[in-house]
Amino acid sequence: MPIENSQIKFMKSQTVSDSTSNGGRMADTEVATGVKNNIWPDVPASERKSGSTKFRKLFIKIASPDNLKLIDTRIFVETPTPGGDRVLIFPATQTNVQADVANLATLFYGSGQLNANTTVGATSLTVNVEEQTDWIFNPNQLIRISDKGSVDDFAGSEEFVRLDNTPSAVTWNGNLVTLLLADGTSLQNAYSATNTRVAPVIEAGDLWARTDTWAISSPTGTLSGWNGLGNPPSILTDARLVDAIAGIEQTWTLTFTNATTFTGVGDTVGPVGGGTVTANFAPNNATYSRPYFTLPSSLWGGTWAAGNVVTFKSHPAAFPIWEKRIIPPNTASLSGDKVIIGVSGESE
Repeated sequence: MPIENSQIKFMKSQTVSDSTSNGGRMADTEVATGVKNNIWPDVPASERKSGSTKFRKLFIKIASPDNLKLIDTRIFVETPTPGGDRVLIFPATQTNVQADVANLATLFYGSGQLNANTTVGATSLTVNVEEQTDWIFNPNQLIRISDKGSVDDFAGSEEFVRLDNTPSAVTWNGNLVTLLLADGTSLQNAYSATNTRVAPVIEAGDLWARTDTWAISSPTGTLSGWNGLGNPPSILTDARLVDAIAGIEQTWTLTFTNATTFTGVGDTVGPVGGGTVTANFAPNNATYSRPYFTLPSSLWGGTWAAGNVVTFKSHPAAFPIWEKRIIPPNTASLSGDKVIIGVSGESE
């Protein structure tokens, strides 16, 4: 069956704090949607008075029991905060921490409000943003335009269009930006300035659990006929060896103890048991009661010996992002402040 909305999960990082170690790999803790303080803590008066900039890392996980891909994944700020603060997002890596990104020069993604009504066939639009110096719009970006009440509403209009790839595609006048659509592109719907959001989009590609960085330390052992030289066969990199629900970011080391048996160790999870070339190797992730990955017995070939080593990396079916929350000095208090991050894609 196709990927359902309930299988698109926001997961926390292993460390959630305001320290330099904040972030890291994906944790097994799901963000509770629509729950107070699910990502950000309350802001005391002293912090609102002085202002602050803080970070939180999230993982958008495709927990498909059938290991399906979410195709052409798009991530965006669907609705900005109603308060005086603002939340920007930008892509993360599977392992980076706050120390790696606090001063990073990168593209930020936020959301703005349509400034003037548009008509069907329009090739440009004007948008009000919260702060020009965030520079959330840039040439050649894909943008999302929506007047839906919420990201999942059937009522209302939504479309993704690309900006022109020239400097004149994005023209700033303070917090007002004029956006020129790519040549030959025009709006398919009319939009009202009173209820339309415009946001740049993170194009995350296809999301699925996978492996890469395979290496063999053996003069005669092979994997699907591959001896470790050149590029590994597609069955190692393209097949669904990693479980979409239980798979994690990990470097795995398989060390042979004799010609047919080996032990498995992960770089952070440690030993995961032993296997043999005559049976599928599927070490269990106890959190989900599903295997981290499955190596079919049919992969093994050639002749192996004690001390031979196979290494590879597994990657979860998850795209990591950072949220950057900026509170300007003397920001007013607001109960129920929130930001909504949207995800769009096609199920395999």
